[in-house]
Amino acid sequence: MSTQDTTDSAETTGSGELPDDRPDPTFREVVAFYAMVVGMFLALVNVQIVGSSFRQIQGGLSAGPEEVSWLMTAYLIAEVVMIPLSGWLTQVMSTRWPFTACMGGFTVASLASALTWNIESMIVCRALQGFTGGALLPMVFGTLFTLFPARKQEMATILVGIVGTTAPALGPSLGGWISEYMSWHWLFLLNVPPGIVITVVIASVVRFDRPNPSLLRNIDFIGISLVAVTLATLLVVVQEGRREGWFESDYIRTLSVISAVAFVLFLWRELTARHPVVDLRAFTDRNFLIGTFFVFVFGAGIYGPVFALPLFLAQVRDLGSLQIGLIVFVIGVFQMLSGIVVYFMLKFMRRRHIVFVGVVMMAYGTYLQAQLTIDTGFEELFVPQMIRGLAAQMVFLPLVNLALGRLPASRVRNGSGLFNLTQRLGAAIGIAVASAMLQVRAEHHYARLMEVLPRGDIAVQPISRKLHILFESRFGDSPTLDRVVTQFMIQTTQREALILAFNDVMLAIAVLIAASIMVLPAIRGLDRPKGT
Repeated sequence: MSTQDTTDSAETTGSGELPDDRPDPTFREVVAFYAMVVGMFLALVNVQIVGSSFRQIQGGLSAGPEEVSWLMTAYLIAEVVMIPLSGWLTQVMSTRWPFTACMGGFTVASLASALTWNIESMIVCRALQGFTGGALLPMVFGTLFTLFPARKQEMATILVGIVGTTAPALGPSLGGWISEYMSWHWLFLLNVPPGIVITVVIASVVRFDRPNPSLLRNIDFIGISLVAVTLATLLVVVQEGRREGWFESDYIRTLSVISAVAFVLFLWRELTARHPVVDLRAFTDRNFLIGTFFVFVFGAGIYGPVFALPLFLAQVRDLGSLQIGLIVFVIGVFQMLSGIVVYFMLKFMRRRHIVFVGVVMMAYGTYLQAQLTIDTGFEELFVPQMIRGLAAQMVFLPLVNLALGRLPASRVRNGSGLFNLTQRLGAAIGIAVASAMLQVRAEHHYARLMEVLPRGDIAVQPISRKLHILFESRFGDSPTLDRVVTQFMIQTTQREALILAFNDVMLAIAVLIAASIMVLPAIRGLDRPKGT
C-alpha cells in the first residue's frame, strides 16, 4: 500500500487512528442520537423564525423596530457564548445531562417567550433560548464522530448535515406561515410538546459516554469569562454597529476595544492553562484549520443572502411575510434534496473535489441572484435559489468530515464546538457586513442618480413628460403638478438605488465565495472514491 493510500484510509476513520474497529451503535443508541438531531432542528429553526414576523411581534408587544431586532441579536449572542463551552461540558458530565438540561431549558424558554408581556421580557427569554439551544448543534456533531464507526459516519453526516443547513433556511418561511394563519405566540409554543418528549427521551436513553467529574476541580473560570466577554461584545458590535454609526459611536468603539483585549487574553489563557475550557490545539491540524476557514465563508455565503433577500422582497416588492417565506422556502427544499446528491457523489468523487463543485455552484447561484429588478419574483429567483440550495450541502457535508475526521477522538467534541462556532460567527459577521454595505451602497447610488434630476438629463426628460401627462388630469397645469412629479421621481430613484445596492451586496458575496477556492488545494487528500 502506498503512502497516499495509507493517508486516505486514515482519514476515513473519524478519529485519525487505524484501524477503526468500533462496533456499530445499538438500536437504542441510534434512537437516542436522532432524538438529539430533532432537538438540534428545533434550536436551529428558532434562530431565524422571528425574522419574517417582526411586524406582528412589534404590534403585539408595542415595541419599536430597533427593539424588535434585538430578538435575533440576543439569541445569537447567547448562542455563540455557549457553543465553545459545549465540549467541556460533555467531558465533565457526559452527553446525557448537558443535553437534557439544555433541551429542557430551551423548552422552558420557548414557553416563556410565548407568555411574555413586553419586549424586554421577550429579549431575556430569547437570550435564554439561544444559550440553551447553542450547545445542541456541537453536541450532536461531537456524538456523531464518537458514536458511529467510519463506515457508518457517511450517511449519519448527510442526515445531520441536511437538518443543520436546512433548518435555518426554513425558519423565515415557517415563521411567516405561522404568523399569518395562527399568531406569533405559536412561533414558540410549537417547540414545547416535542421539547418535552426529547428531554425525557435523552434523560432516559442516552448512555453514550461517561462523565469525568474530576475536571470540576480545575474549572477554567478565567477562560470561561474571557470567551463569554469576547464573543458577547463582538456580536453586539457586528449586530448593532450599523445602527450606532459604527466607530463614530463611543459605545461601539468601547465594545470593540473590550472584545479585542479579551480575545488576546483568552488566547494567552487557553494556550498556557493546564486545563483549558477551550482546547485550541485542534487548529494545529491543517485540515481543521482550513475547514474552519471554509465554514466561516460558508456561514457568510449562506446567511448573507438569506438575510438580504427577504429585505429586498419586503422593501422593494412590498410582499407579505407569507409570500416572502414561500420564495425563501425554495432554497430549503433543494438543501434537503442535495443531501441525496452528495451521497451518490461520494461514491465516485473525493470530498475536496465535491467541495470545489459546491463552492463554484454557490458563487454562480449568488451571482445570478445579483440580477435583481423591480419585477423580480418567485420565477426569477427559483433557479438561483435552486443552485444555492444544491451547492450548500456539497460544501458543508464534506467539510464536516474534512475538518473533524482526522482529529483524535479526545478532541472531536471540542473541535465540533469550534467548528460550529466559526460557522455562526461567519453568519453573524456576514449579515452585519451585508447590512452595513446595503446602507452605504444605497446612499451612493441614490446620490449618483439624483445628480441627473435637477439638470433635466436627456434620459430623464421623456419620463418627466409622461408623468406630467399622467398626473395632469388630476392636478391640472399648476405648481402642485411639478411637486407631485418631482416627489414621484425621487421615490422611484430611492427604490432604484436600493435595488442596485442589493445587487452590489449579492455580487460581493459571490466574489468572496469564489475567492475562497484558492485555499482549497491546501487541504490534504482524503479518501479515494469507492470502487477505485
